[in-house]
Amino acid sequence: MQQYELLSIVPTQFTDEEVGDIGKKISALVEKVGGKVVSTTNLGKIRMAYTIKKVRHGSYVLTYFDADGEVIAELDRQLRLTDEVLRHTILDRPADADPTTFELTSYVAPLTEEAKKTPHKKPRAEQTSKAAPAEIAPPTPSSTSTDELKMSMEELDQKLDQILEGDIAENI
Repeated sequence: MQQYELLSIVPTQFTDEEVGDIGKKISALVEKVGGKVVSTTNLGKIRMAYTIKKVRHGSYVLTYFDADGEVIAELDRQLRLTDEVLRHTILDRPADADPTTFELTSYVAPLTEEAKKTPHKKPRAEQTSKAAPAEIAPPTPSSTSTDELKMSMEELDQKLDQILEGDIAENI
């Protein structure tokens, strides 16, 4: 038997008790198609990055189970027919995978006041790599001064017109 994990999103119209019952219903579906449920965890409610069927918030339910590969298609079909599940995904779980803890955070749109208040984490590349690759170098400032770079709006419009006219003439 192969190990799998199933992440389901349940709309927040259901209470926490009802979400627990839906988690049991999902576990029953897994056992119905021939799988063996290892654990089911309610990860909590968060705001999603985009709406799904006019729903902005969802409760995430994570289920670990063992099953044969042939039953996954039937389980996927059954979950698509379940009204309580907005979205779901089924992933292979490596045999040597350690149980991990999850920290779910709500989606925060960039450039909002809430995003400005939250501390920024280091980019993923900086977290994983200890040294930056040698071929990537920061841009060097040019020798021109900022006074030379300043341009009036009229000069900018003229320059854009010249560029656009030149492109059109070259393409004809």
